[in-house]
Amino acid sequence: MKEEKLHYIKETMESIAHQWRQPLSQINSTVGLIDKILYDKNIQDPLLEEKLQEIEALTRYMSDTIDDFNNHFAQNSKKERIKLAKVLEDALLAVESSLKENKIEFNLKLNTEHECECYVEQLKQILIVLLNNAKDALVERNTFNAKIEVELFYQKNEYIIKISDNAGGITKSVKDKMFEPYYTTKHQSQGTGIGLYMAKKIIVERHNGSLNVKNAGRGTEFLIHLPEVKR
Repeated sequence: MKEEKLHYIKETMESIAHQWRQPLSQINSTVGLIDKILYDKNIQDPLLEEKLQEIEALTRYMSDTIDDFNNHFAQNSKKERIKLAKVLEDALLAVESSLKENKIEFNLKLNTEHECECYVEQLKQILIVLLNNAKDALVERNTFNAKIEVELFYQKNEYIIKISDNAGGITKSVKDKMFEPYYTTKHQSQGTGIGLYMAKKIIVERHNGSLNVKNAGRGTEFLIHLPEVKR
């Protein structure tokens, strides 16, 4: 049964990759055309330029996400040695605009400059999934003084990434199922439930780490543990 589900997920990702490539390319071409029209007409608008750059960044992120999940099944990507602080900062850049638009305060605490061996792009996509989940919970619940906090530290030969929000936490029934494939609390148009399942699978199987969730303080806390790789 497990192999059948994994095969189905692989086929789903391949189908998404095939169907999304052309529209994403067309979006980028359209952005380039708009940029040229503005240049030809000598129209200079900093806000408009910023939004066009955001569109390009988002389409690039979507394309990279397809590649990363496909690479997970292909098993052909390689680990890189990098500062985790850099990966966290890159993940924040991908969601920063959305957080600002929804007036969500963001705190980043980087308590180590250690380098870690990891599948960089896959880890970045996982962080983006967790950050977006926290953002969605805050927005859906219209949380007062909405906040997301990310903390990175090194402890007992492992790296720990903590992502927490103040959206009120989750029920036990949701907590028990949230890492299962296809499980989602969102409407079908908003998600398939594959994100957290794939995130945990990649952390456990490809990084020999762990990904867990619990209620803490006034919200939910995700914890990623990555073991130090001795050279």
